[in-house]
Amino acid sequence: EVKYTPVRVSTIKANNAITFDLHLLYKDTYIMYKKSGEALDNEKIKKLRKQKIAKFYIDSEQEKIYQAYLDRLLDNALKDPNVSTTDKAEIVSGASKNAVEEMRKNPKSKEAMAATTKASKGIVDVVKGNPGMLKEMYNVESDDDVILRSSVNSSALAVRMAHLKGMDETIINHISTACLLRDIGIVGMDQKFHALFAIPLEKYTPIELKIYKTHPELGKKILEERGDVPKEIINLVYYHEVKLQGNGFPKELDKLTPQQAVISLCSAYDRLVTCLGIKPKQAMQQLAVDELGNFELEDISFLKKMLKDDGLI
Repeated sequence: EVKYTPVRVSTIKANNAITFDLHLLYKDTYIMYKKSGEALDNEKIKKLRKQKIAKFYIDSEQEKIYQAYLDRLLDNALKDPNVSTTDKAEIVSGASKNAVEEMRKNPKSKEAMAATTKASKGIVDVVKGNPGMLKEMYNVESDDDVILRSSVNSSALAVRMAHLKGMDETIINHISTACLLRDIGIVGMDQKFHALFAIPLEKYTPIELKIYKTHPELGKKILEERGDVPKEIINLVYYHEVKLQGNGFPKELDKLTPQQAVISLCSAYDRLVTCLGIKPKQAMQQLAVDELGNFELEDISFLKKMLKDDGLI
């Protein structure tokens, strides 16, 4: 019996021959849509989006072929100056979500980690020196769950901020990867608790808050067990919810490193926007009031100016 794997419509580019068969799911039946060697035109992709069809399905045995196709798209998007910023954002965002989703399915997979590292570098390459790309990344339409969308959006946000602060290239790459893997600890949580990420913390029950606070520790454990993830990335994943004055979790810190501060602040802002659906300008106003003292005032002001300069607020 054939097993099928979902792939995002956003990762299939128009007028680009596919190297695998694409199927649509209709009433529990997988229907052939396009065969390997064929291509979709712009009108077909627009029609699929209009119909709110977000995913195709491929034979699970063709996953490696699909990943190779995705890698080529990503390489082309980064190298070809003729690829529009909108297309670049969609390709990089789609590749990143696909990689993180694979890490969720199989946290020990070498292929999934390699895809995550590559996608993370893609975010760095397109976002760091491009003031228009951050807005494009946030404008990518997606039906994915908020945890997945937030991991990509916060990565783009943190990369841009780290770059503008003049951080070292290696540190920026660590920040990008850590943001993508920030919530990998959810694989160790019961599925019913995943919905907590879309709810304000003040609405949690004591049990829900206790469960939610386990995800950085679970993420650290998952990544340490792999044995191939740099300790700097694991450290950033572990401390991404930590704030000043002993606030946040899982541990109290009196002082944050510059990279910890960037990830924690960008995660706090993005949670308001991506997870809770608050408008960007209102989210920044709310963060400036609610998080005063939890982050350096200088960093809050820096983020606000960056968002304004890049056209997000």
